[in-house]
Amino acid sequence: MQTFFKLCPPAAYHPFGRRADTEKILRLNNGSEIYWLYFDDPEVATVIRGLEINGVFLDQAEELSEEVFDLLSSRLGRWDQAKIPKWLTEECTGEDGRVSVPPFMIIACNPDNELHWIYRRFHPESPDHDRSPGLDPNTAEPLPSYKEQGYRMITMSSDSNKFLAKAALKQLMTQDESFQKRYRRGEWGIPEGQIHEISQLSILDGDPGFVQQLLSECTLHRTFDHGDTAPTCCVWWAVDKFGNVFAYREYYAALPSISTHRHAIAQLSGVFTERPESYMRQLADPSIFRKEQHKGDLWSVADEYADVSMGDKRTAIFWEKADNDEMGTRNRINEYLRIDPNRKHPVTGKLGAPRLYFIRKTDRYPLGVENLSLQTNAQRREKVGTHLGKPIFSEERVDTIPDHAYDTLRYFIASRAPGFIEVSKQAPAGSFNAVKAAMVAARKGGLHKQLARRARLDSLARQWARR
Repeated sequence: MQTFFKLCPPAAYHPFGRRADTEKILRLNNGSEIYWLYFDDPEVATVIRGLEINGVFLDQAEELSEEVFDLLSSRLGRWDQAKIPKWLTEECTGEDGRVSVPPFMIIACNPDNELHWIYRRFHPESPDHDRSPGLDPNTAEPLPSYKEQGYRMITMSSDSNKFLAKAALKQLMTQDESFQKRYRRGEWGIPEGQIHEISQLSILDGDPGFVQQLLSECTLHRTFDHGDTAPTCCVWWAVDKFGNVFAYREYYAALPSISTHRHAIAQLSGVFTERPESYMRQLADPSIFRKEQHKGDLWSVADEYADVSMGDKRTAIFWEKADNDEMGTRNRINEYLRIDPNRKHPVTGKLGAPRLYFIRKTDRYPLGVENLSLQTNAQRREKVGTHLGKPIFSEERVDTIPDHAYDTLRYFIASRAPGFIEVSKQAPAGSFNAVKAAMVAARKGGLHKQLARRARLDSLARQWARR
């Protein structure tokens, strides 16, 4: 507001307008009104619902909830007696042929993690930017995506801000790398205190042929995180003979009943086909094994998933308790994500590759992972203060960031699941496999026939000698 009045001349609101700084309201001479609203005030939402808003500018929008944005959007476009210049008539003509002022809404923000509603809706690399946000309640037709609605994101680094003082820019450059990525270069997905960082080498495009190859050459596993009110997540894993780990399928849904989750997971696992997948480990959050009183018996969520009398018994899943030691798993996850200069990439064959891979969701492979990689990249430590301008973080994770899919990764990495091991063709001399191989080779070469013939001749010779 102070900046606004540096630029707005008093002649714009005097003598027919009204300036009330304590009320945060300005009425211009033409009758238009400007409100300055602070959204930490719980009464603001009530005020908004009664306004006829023509335009909105949100500052520090990353600190605002998605609900505030939607509420303001619903109040936009209520222009009264607006006159549109002729040179804007074409741009302001809707599909119905009516000329109306378009509802403008502008937000300014600092980048955050890739789970933030601003990134999901408006960033050009976000899958949700090109997707329909839902169905029209009147026509049941898909609503236009945010890209189709005309929303665009403009990213500007501090280096290109010609109004920023050089001293301020130098101060920015003294901060740590994560601070500079976010506040200086405007990069999304690099939050302060980030625990894990996924490189592009770990992201593989979903290819049905490659997934089929994993299913035939790797050991398979499943990890699971159940949610009563939050989403339930199941992730499928494959481990090859080189120790590479692939997250090749993801189930992520907030549904009302366990039976629905059971059926969906079973279907994705091929239970209803001729060749269902076979899993070496099936790990779940240890909390689902806690028994509680239910109709006179002690019962747990794990029991619900294993109950063969509930619906189709083929959908029953017998989960094992996972290791929930987060502090002992964080570094191991980072070791799997680390680029090892001596490791070959499983797709390109080039040296310099991680051990952990995420096969992402694509049009060709819609069962790939999406939430798992986003949530893993988004996890960060709680900031507790600063020292000499550098941030200080605790070991605790920020509890407002979704982690249902991330937990499945923790469970799996903690299990140290083995990969597929080929049996050596040259078994040690004298071993069972060596003797068996020699017998098979002899049988194939006709040696057993020669030995049998020799035994018969020896028997006939002994009989002739006795006579």
